[in-house]
Amino acid sequence: MLLNNPAARPLTGDLLIECAPLPALNFGLNFETPANYPGIAGLLGGGDISSLANATDLLPAPIVLAPGASSSPCATRAALALLRRPDERLSHLTLLVPMGHAPTLGAALALASQFTLAWDISEFPHEELVEFAQWLGRERLIDRDSFQGMVAYASQPVSAAHIQRITTLLAPLATVRHPAGVIALGS
Repeated sequence: MLLNNPAARPLTGDLLIECAPLPALNFGLNFETPANYPGIAGLLGGGDISSLANATDLLPAPIVLAPGASSSPCATRAALALLRRPDERLSHLTLLVPMGHAPTLGAALALASQFTLAWDISEFPHEELVEFAQWLGRERLIDRDSFQGMVAYASQPVSAAHIQRITTLLAPLATVRHPAGVIALGS
C-alpha cells in the first residue's frame, strides 16, 4: 500500500479520510466495514471524527473509511464542510479521493490547501485519467502554490524501462517535496 511506504510518508497527516461513495481501501487493509458504518458522513449526525477513525499497523495514521453501504455524494460534501471546524487533535488531514469520484465532490475539495496526485503506473492509463485532468482544468482547484506534485508508484512489478519512461514523463511535474521517480511497493 502506497501510504505505508516510507517514501510516501510526507503525503499523510494526522488522519486519513477515504472520500468515496463505497468502500475500497478496506479490502487492502483487511477490514470488514459494517453496512451501517457511515464514513465521514457520520459527522452529520453529530459523530466525533475520532469515533469514525480506524487504526491499523498497515497505515501511518488512523483512517476514516468510506461508508459501508452506498452513500450520497451530497452527504460526503456536507461532511467535508464540517472538517473546517477547528479541532486541536488534528492539524493535518489527508483526503484520499479516487479520481473518478472527484468531480462529484467538486468544490467541496477546495477545503484542501495542498494537492498531490498519486498514480499507480503498473496499471494502464484509462479514460478516467484524461477525464480527471480535464475536470481539474475546469474546476481550477489547483494552482502553483497548492500543487505539491505527482507521485508515481508501482503496486505490481514493472520493467526498469517502463519506470524510466514514467520518470522522464513526470520530471516536469516534480517538486522538491516529491521528486520525479517511481515508488516501488512490495519490493
